[in-house]
Amino acid sequence: MRKIVILVDQMHSHGGIEKLVAIKANYWSAVFGYDVTILSTEQAGKPIIYDLNDKVKFQDLAIDFDRTKSYFSSVNIFKLFKNILKIQRYIFQQKPDFILVASHIPITYVLPFFIKGKTKTIKEFHYTKFYDSNLGIKNKILIFVESRYDYLVTLSKEEQSFYYSNNTVVIPNPIEEEVNEPLIALSQRPLVAIAIVRFAPVKHLESMVEVWEQFYKNHPKWELHLYGSIGNEYYQKIFSLVHEKQLESTILFKGQTNEVSRVLQSARVLLMTSIQECFPMVILEANAAGVPVISYDCPTGPRNIIHNEEDGFIVAVGDQNAYINCLEQLAENTSLLKAMGSKAQENASNYMLPKVMNLWNTIIFAKS
Repeated sequence: MRKIVILVDQMHSHGGIEKLVAIKANYWSAVFGYDVTILSTEQAGKPIIYDLNDKVKFQDLAIDFDRTKSYFSSVNIFKLFKNILKIQRYIFQQKPDFILVASHIPITYVLPFFIKGKTKTIKEFHYTKFYDSNLGIKNKILIFVESRYDYLVTLSKEEQSFYYSNNTVVIPNPIEEEVNEPLIALSQRPLVAIAIVRFAPVKHLESMVEVWEQFYKNHPKWELHLYGSIGNEYYQKIFSLVHEKQLESTILFKGQTNEVSRVLQSARVLLMTSIQECFPMVILEANAAGVPVISYDCPTGPRNIIHNEEDGFIVAVGDQNAYINCLEQLAENTSLLKAMGSKAQENASNYMLPKVMNLWNTIIFAKS
């Protein structure tokens, strides 16, 4: 039986990485029959946010890095040594076949250098390296560290091209949702566009509000529903912008949801205006619900998932007129909306959970 350890910072907060860790751990243990353990560094006694099956083990190492300070501050360096000792003890006792670093945590920088024996090391990346072309000393060190891992898992061939070592493999993120015919045809759904976001400047929601302001003038029956945790500074900025433009009757803040599939099945289109993405899962979740996506052509994820003018639209970053035009096409052309929704479901089928999990098995676990 393969023994797999997944390293994370925490599993108590909603997040793409945390959700993916739970999905993988559950599948690898339940379907492949592997012995899977999740080791966290900063769970702080909080409950696990995503369900884990009974076969998955979870242990918090209680390292508790100080996130207000640099990873390389004296206090965190001391904690890193503590982290190393605990990982070494665990490996000596349990002898795992694979250790996967899922989060970007301090142990990332040192793990390959103290692993002994037959244990293979894996680092997966959930952020884009599109902007990391500068080969300064910091990046040279990172490249050296990455070269020491047995496997670097990237999410697309474009992302793979940004790495310098020959230990990279491409395994996209999966979706759990079954791709079935939508319960409600797109043309019969409410006149709702949806955005499921983390309220952060990188999402460039100012542009989404400005696009909607123009679109709404000719489509006053439509609503834009924004889902995401509210309350931070950027949320307040966008909330104020909506009220300043007197759009509060058409742009609605819905808060965080644990029922992404349900809300997507009540929408006609999903909007993204990010200026940077790596592999946004929400595109695949929308596609599984038969919902086409309009996204800016930001590096690098959307263009590696959406097939422009087939199952969605890719628009040059910041080109609001083109964005509005795409949105109006879907709002006014029922045949186009239906065709794109159907193609979107076809696209989602390429990323279904069994297919992606089998890539992990054949490329890494069964091969090594």
